[in-house]
Amino acid sequence: MNFSSTDDLIIHKCRKLFLEKLKDYGISWVFFHNYSIIDQILMKIVRIKNIQSKGYQKIKEEKITDTYIDIVNYLIIILIKLEIYSTSHFHKKVSNNDVILIYNKKLKKIKNYIDCMDKTFINFSIKNVLENILFLKKKKEKILFKELEKFCFKILVQIIFLLKQNF
Repeated sequence: MNFSSTDDLIIHKCRKLFLEKLKDYGISWVFFHNYSIIDQILMKIVRIKNIQSKGYQKIKEEKITDTYIDIVNYLIIILIKLEIYSTSHFHKKVSNNDVILIYNKKLKKIKNYIDCMDKTFINFSIKNVLENILFLKKKKEKILFKELEKFCFKILVQIIFLLKQNF
């Protein structure tokens, strides 16, 4: 399969893993609170920071890029949940196909945004992402759906940028 850019390759890898996990586990995450998913993201960020500070990783089977991809997918799961709960999907049983359609829509929006970004002003680090996640944890119940959506989108862009640097 040919990819026109690193972004396309990253999106393909994220989507492939998401579909594999969806097939294996279904949409069990729909019952989790968003902040449980944010805790999972926090653990992944701490893992990346530890690998970066040590300069190596002990567990060779899972690459640092895999950890970034997990974060991307966790953030998109939050975005999917927000869309499900803010639309009529909330009152009907959500199918895997519904989830895939929403996932694809979110990925497309993210890719379009990244394609339009002025890359000369980007200065993202895993520390910035950690600060954003800790801000979300501190705000917990006080943050509105739309704010959470914007915040997740912002973090997604940062993570994909960092993922590109590690590809």
